[in-house]
Amino acid sequence: MSLIENARNSIILGLEDFESADSKRLVSAVRNVYAGILLLFKAKLSMLSPPDSDEVLIKERIIPSLNAAGVLIFRGEGKRTVDYLGIKERFGSLGVEVDWKRVERINKIRNNLEHYYSSENKDTVRGLINESLIVIRDFLTLHLDQDAQEFLGKDAWKVMISTAEVFQKEEADCRTRLASIDWLSEHLAKAVQESSCPRCESTLISPTLENVDRWDASYKCRVCGFIQDFETFAERALGEYFSFANYSSVKDGGEPATIMCPGCSQETYILEDAFCPVCEESCEHTCKLCDNPIPSSEIDGSGYCGYCSHKLAKDD
Repeated sequence: MSLIENARNSIILGLEDFESADSKRLVSAVRNVYAGILLLFKAKLSMLSPPDSDEVLIKERIIPSLNAAGVLIFRGEGKRTVDYLGIKERFGSLGVEVDWKRVERINKIRNNLEHYYSSENKDTVRGLINESLIVIRDFLTLHLDQDAQEFLGKDAWKVMISTAEVFQKEEADCRTRLASIDWLSEHLAKAVQESSCPRCESTLISPTLENVDRWDASYKCRVCGFIQDFETFAERALGEYFSFANYSSVKDGGEPATIMCPGCSQETYILEDAFCPVCEESCEHTCKLCDNPIPSSEIDGSGYCGYCSHKLAKDD
């Protein structure tokens, strides 16, 4: 049986587990759907592997050798196949685009359900199936030249669509409620719409009160019931929202998107806005003494760069 057939069977089996009246099969549903996605990815790597390379791109170990003509070739060795991180790395170098943020969310939900939370939480699995529907549909269409409905069959496709519709209706309601609050920052307003629960990774987070000051509401996950206050919710939301920008800036030696706020000591001061939407702190970014830009690591609300602050302290 081919990798793509195994992928189809795994996803269909996962959906059958989800539809079962036996709540104990929900964890199995998660495992099977996630495994099916990884098998789709490996099917693509198999297709991209050169002939007579023993499917080199899906093997964990890749061995270089010289052929009879003295040309360097690479072959796969052993039965162990590449893992999630290996797939991500190889897709990156091969130019195969995948919504890794969504795949990572699926992986986190799977991990949490298997290790931390009740197997009876059907709402969490519904969220995973919604995310999986988008990943599976896009990957089949863009990279495997297949129609998702034909690939899975009418029955399995109907389960995925109906499950996703229920989840998306809940998600839309949460986002409407979040939009009713004045966040004082366009970045924070966008960040809370994309935020996830720190406990179960669900995106179904809703304010306990609507049309109120952001401080007056609590923010509750509709799946696991976890509640956050405004300060905690805002810091996590901004951290997720700017995670890639902050990672890239540190990697490339640039300035981060957010820093610790001098006013409230949360990682919520947005450099582009020169503003913290949690405590409303706004700092000078140009030194009042030397007129040079203040590096992000030296912004402390004083209005001076590190050198001038040190100089002034010595003068005192």
